[in-house]
Amino acid sequence: MSAEPRVEHVRAPHALARALAATVVVLTGAVSAHTWAGGTVPTAPGLVLIAAVVLGGGVLLFTRDVPARLLLPAVAAAQLGLHESFGLVADHVHTGHEAMTSPDPGWTWQMVAAHLFVTVLTAVLWWAGRRAAGLVVSLVEHPAPLVVRRLRAPHDEVRPCVSLVHLLVSPRRGPPLAVRHA
Repeated sequence: MSAEPRVEHVRAPHALARALAATVVVLTGAVSAHTWAGGTVPTAPGLVLIAAVVLGGGVLLFTRDVPARLLLPAVAAAQLGLHESFGLVADHVHTGHEAMTSPDPGWTWQMVAAHLFVTVLTAVLWWAGRRAAGLVVSLVEHPAPLVVRRLRAPHDEVRPCVSLVHLLVSPRRGPPLAVRHA
């Protein structure tokens, strides 16, 4: 038996749940951005197919712990892929002279701005979610210590209620006399 440290390769926890959450956020953002910028969105079967591809990529991505520096490029690549797949799956009809001269008629400045905004928003939401999950995990692993108050022993004797407000006589010497209530 040696005293050498062993390295264990462990999968990231809850990879499927994290990939599913990322798929919902990325796909919702892409559909919203694409619709806002005037693009068309595929029908339900096309969206299911695209969601399955994004979910598969998410499972591959989240099987290991993803460094924060790789999160923004991954989300940007997902947005680019989703925009192009919307064009493949949906009926993209570009009419007019502008569509014939542009190398890629689907990339207007509104489309680029919308997808960039959604990319940054998705990365910020995912970063905030990771921070919140880390906080929850740390609270679960290290709960606050319990504070136990000592209870006082019950008194056997009954004390009469004494009020210092009502004085019987003004005292000449010593402390004032108080009225005792029964």
